[in-house]
Amino acid sequence: MVDILDNTANLAGDGSTLAAVLEKKSEKIGFEVIEEERIPGSRVRFKVKVADSDFEARMEETLRELSRQVRVPGFRPGKAPKNLLRRSYEPVAREETVKRMIPRLAQLFSEERNLEPLTQPYLLTWKSDATNGTTVELALEVHPDIQLTDESLAGVAVEAHKIRLDEDYIESRVEKLRGENATFVPTEEGYQSKDGLLFTCEVSGPGGYRIAERCAKDYYSTRIEDEMPEQVAAALVGKKKGERISLQVEEVSEVNPNINDIVHYEVEIHEVKRRVLPTLDDEFAKDVNDKFATVEELRKGLREDLTRQEEDRQREEALMEVYGVLRDRLNFDLPRALVDSTAQRSVYDMEKRLNQYGMSLRDMGETVIQNYAASMREQARVNVKNHLIMRAVSRYLAVKPTEADIAAELQKIADRAGRKPLAVRAQLEAKKQWEPFIADLVLRLTNDAVLSRGTVTYKDTTISEFEEIQRKRQEDQAARLRGQAEKAHDHAHGHDHAHDHDHDHDHLPMETLPDAPVIGDPENDDQ
Repeated sequence: MVDILDNTANLAGDGSTLAAVLEKKSEKIGFEVIEEERIPGSRVRFKVKVADSDFEARMEETLRELSRQVRVPGFRPGKAPKNLLRRSYEPVAREETVKRMIPRLAQLFSEERNLEPLTQPYLLTWKSDATNGTTVELALEVHPDIQLTDESLAGVAVEAHKIRLDEDYIESRVEKLRGENATFVPTEEGYQSKDGLLFTCEVSGPGGYRIAERCAKDYYSTRIEDEMPEQVAAALVGKKKGERISLQVEEVSEVNPNINDIVHYEVEIHEVKRRVLPTLDDEFAKDVNDKFATVEELRKGLREDLTRQEEDRQREEALMEVYGVLRDRLNFDLPRALVDSTAQRSVYDMEKRLNQYGMSLRDMGETVIQNYAASMREQARVNVKNHLIMRAVSRYLAVKPTEADIAAELQKIADRAGRKPLAVRAQLEAKKQWEPFIADLVLRLTNDAVLSRGTVTYKDTTISEFEEIQRKRQEDQAARLRGQAEKAHDHAHGHDHAHDHDHDHDHLPMETLPDAPVIGDPENDDQ
């Protein structure tokens, strides 16, 4: 996956170029727009003719700098006649002058057209000579213009689930707490579900190749059911220290998700540790949290916490459904840079998680990596579109927190932290987190406004029913992303390289832009 933002380092040039950009970022440059068009990927291509007087003045400055840096035979540095220097170095001086002007030209064009650039400008073509003057062709990726109306936000009707927090569920959470506080003692008896197990595991795929990332030596786990395939976990039940199991498991192929592979597991048990749950009494409640004196207080506290969590979950599910409707209603180009960088962050985060277990995406083969990266890009498209819609709604509705909104949010944080609101605000400001706090509040208020304009019907359900719904959703999403990834992979490998094009059928695909995009306006580097 290409991160187009990384390409912007290539035209940094030397320090003088950057210094010139910083020094002249507010200067006016006269220019005439001679070509302009919107192109797929939320991009703008435009060509300008620079005023001859402005270009000439800047080229004189470039030549003066060059005179101090180059050696002209017969002259000391900086003392060569201007005409001689121009004859010798005019092509170099024109190119350097063009590069220095590009950030400011892009900024002035964006201001004139009320555009919000997402990337630094890309230099496509340029021509400059004394007879015809200077023309520069640039491309910018910009925030899309999302056309919102009251009608586009109205009449959104969705369904979400409301989980019943009955006594059985509360007791299941109490039991989960007991499990989290369990002790494990060695036993000569056979392994039972949720016991601790010390084992060595060898895993091989079709043809007998060793799947190194799944193999383990002298590995201890208390989560066998989560870490092993269901058939393997079931086969381990009843097995004792010194015993082995050997079985074959049918799994979805890592190379081709449309077929299954036979994977062979060999597990040798070194030690079994029986899980012993703590007694459910007042001492246990105190061990969980010293604010609970009795088991009944623990149950009450659990119910309160779970109720808050469930309210937050219901809200998130409703928002997910509402934004799904808005994504279907609102059609606009997605910025390629934003999608690519979002997808790359997901891949990077996965690599970090794998690294914690001594693994890497590189261990999984090129096909798996490509499919995973493609699926992350499809998910990134959803996330980016949600973000841009949210941003557009916030602006359309002119969402701005009132002092009362800020005070209420500070009070909520203070209540959770056991502090006073003024102390919370002081800490946020001291750690330079006040602006992110306000931005998060604007986001929440925007989502409140979106929900208030629609209708959410909550369907009463049990936790087990909801878990099954979630499982089905995840399977459907995985299948959809896998299909999209396969389509992307087939597309990437099904064409002659000389005729490749991107999925948006751009005539200006971002991957084929020149290798020398220029430094952006330093004031906009955080965009």
